[in-house]
Amino acid sequence: MKKTVNVILSVFLFLMMTITIFAEDDFSDTEYWDNYCEGYRLSGSTSERYQTCTRYHRYKIEASQNRIEDLRDTVEGLKGDLEAAQLEMENINNQIIAIQTDIDYQEAEIDDLQDDIDVLEKNIDEKEEEVAVLNERVLGRMSASQSTMHFNTYLDFLLGASSFEELLRRGYGLETIMKSDEDMRNELQDVINSLNDDKAVLDDLMSDYQDRLAYLNQSKEEMSYYLDYQKQIYEETNALIEATYASIEEEYQNYTELVNAADFAGLPNSEGFISPIPGAEISAGTWYYPESFGGGIHLGVDFAVGMGTQIYAPATGVVLITSDGCGYGHLGDSCGAEGGGEVYGGNQVYLMVSAGGNIYGVIFCHLLAGTIAVEEGDIVIQGQEIAQVGSSGNSTGPHSHVELFYLGEGTTEDIPSYLERYYTKSFNCGWGSAALNRLCENGVGAPCRLRPEEYFSE
Repeated sequence: MKKTVNVILSVFLFLMMTITIFAEDDFSDTEYWDNYCEGYRLSGSTSERYQTCTRYHRYKIEASQNRIEDLRDTVEGLKGDLEAAQLEMENINNQIIAIQTDIDYQEAEIDDLQDDIDVLEKNIDEKEEEVAVLNERVLGRMSASQSTMHFNTYLDFLLGASSFEELLRRGYGLETIMKSDEDMRNELQDVINSLNDDKAVLDDLMSDYQDRLAYLNQSKEEMSYYLDYQKQIYEETNALIEATYASIEEEYQNYTELVNAADFAGLPNSEGFISPIPGAEISAGTWYYPESFGGGIHLGVDFAVGMGTQIYAPATGVVLITSDGCGYGHLGDSCGAEGGGEVYGGNQVYLMVSAGGNIYGVIFCHLLAGTIAVEEGDIVIQGQEIAQVGSSGNSTGPHSHVELFYLGEGTTEDIPSYLERYYTKSFNCGWGSAALNRLCENGVGAPCRLRPEEYFSE
């Protein structure tokens, strides 16, 4: 055992003495009790001060644990709010899709209207030019008629005929001239009427165009509002969740500091195990590799999951060994022993924990280099992050090899005594074929090996 664990052990052995239970204390004035309990261990483990301060530390630990639970409840509530927000977001998205569809339709209609308007405006321009030409011709003809072709002039022209046939010819000529003038005036009026009709249609198209354009702009503003609202929901809800997670992390730090300050005295006991690698699949179980892997003894379970997946402490206890420095491994890679772990195990963490009134040893192998978040001698709390899944040592892909040992009955305060009795890397259960002689399922007493997959399932 390294020096840090020896120091913990020597201190914690004092905590195994019988502690007299006093009446419930009022620890609400934490400033007073922090000052009172500073250096309390120097008073001796049998003194009233020592006993009272031990209870005070338990009080602070429980208060911190309650705050963590409250924060977790807050997160769950926020997750519910986020789910509700996401449902609302789906409705908003549907509205946005409908609005966008309508916008696309309106823009197409506006484009068609603009094309019709362009054609009409061109026709109107052409007809206005035609009206101007015709009008000039009609006015010119009328001006000429008024100056030269008065009634008496017409009569003199007819009476000046030398014969009846010539009279008829002169009359027909005048009629033709007058008919031509009338046709020209009628043509001008038709063009004017058509021009006015086009202008009326243009006015209607322009009015429709303006209405559709106003509706389009309103739809775009509405969609912009929904998009902003959608973004606001996400940002506000996620910000609350992130802030609460930050508070949990901060409280965890406080909690760990409190626990370390009190050593094992008052350290909460885990009621049972949690899964150290939630969501992982078993690629190889105990006690033998599957035939597809080539068979052979396998003293733990391989939890296959993505590289970098977080690993959590399955119960509260102490860190015995951390071994780091192995890169990405391969079949036959013996890396592991150099850092204090077991050969072939790659990067490793060894724990001794208490769960459900029993003491256990736990080994995690093939961890990702540089991700081990604990040190030897650290106290870890159930659910605390300890490392990440890798593929170091004798490994052909991302997974964590986990072994579990039953050491006997006891709580966290009993861990120091078990450190003396079972401090070996195999927890006195051996390796290889010899380890198969220490299987709990065969009726062997503590220490013995357990199947992790039966204890660490979801």
